[in-house]
Amino acid sequence: MKKWYQGDVLANGIRVHYYRTGGDGPPVVLCHGFTDNALCWAPLARVLEAEYDVIMIDARYHGLSEAPRETPDRAADMAADLIGVIDALHLDRPVAAGHSMGASTVFLAAADYPGRFRAIALEDPVWRDVASQNSDSEREARRQEWVRAERARYAAYRTTSLDELAADCQVRKPDWDASFCRIMMEAKQQLNPNVFGGSIIDQRPWREVLAAIDCPILLVTGNPEKGAIVTDAVYADAAAIKPALKRVHVPEVGHTIRFDAPGAYAAAIQAYLGAVYSST
Repeated sequence: MKKWYQGDVLANGIRVHYYRTGGDGPPVVLCHGFTDNALCWAPLARVLEAEYDVIMIDARYHGLSEAPRETPDRAADMAADLIGVIDALHLDRPVAAGHSMGASTVFLAAADYPGRFRAIALEDPVWRDVASQNSDSEREARRQEWVRAERARYAAYRTTSLDELAADCQVRKPDWDASFCRIMMEAKQQLNPNVFGGSIIDQRPWREVLAAIDCPILLVTGNPEKGAIVTDAVYADAAAIKPALKRVHVPEVGHTIRFDAPGAYAAAIQAYLGAVYSST
């Protein structure tokens, strides 16, 4: 088992924390989901570390990265953060993978910075078409109510012991390895609650973004009836736009595919990385 190292870089004007397995293997950059942190990728990184140089990034407001508040945060800011990390670490066309919010970050970066990625992998990205029947004032009132509730919930995490949080997670997620629960709940404790005031998981219409991407794409999907976002209809639209899009579907699980089905997810990523790097 390798000894990993960690550090900080200045990327897009903010301090971004990262963890890295190191070695001479080709680079793989991992971007976590909303309220998680870089180490939520640790189980997968342990699988990949023998063959790849794995870089796990704490997104702004998450983990040990900076929490800026000078201007409203947008998904495009996080895409620029990712490119800034790649530049600061002198990574040559890495493969980048992301989950949920992190998938949106990778997705936008691949569209807005062509030629920067060898390939990307998206774990249940936020590909939704939202048609609200509420007025602007009603939507804003609901958003503010949600912000208050989430800030209070995450403040409570900070005053509860990690052992207690991990034990509660294990009750709710009995199929998870105990280490997964501890990693996940430590991420919740680290989260800066100001994140709930921004819009960092908003993005342009996903079909428009997809059409602009110039590299191979792997889409890993779960079951919407179990909480996954990407539906079969959405996948069909995506495949029509990008016929070469590769999909791995794991119907037994929902949104957190690599935690709920770690073996299937790791196998899919290993096969994809092997194919990408053997062809270039």
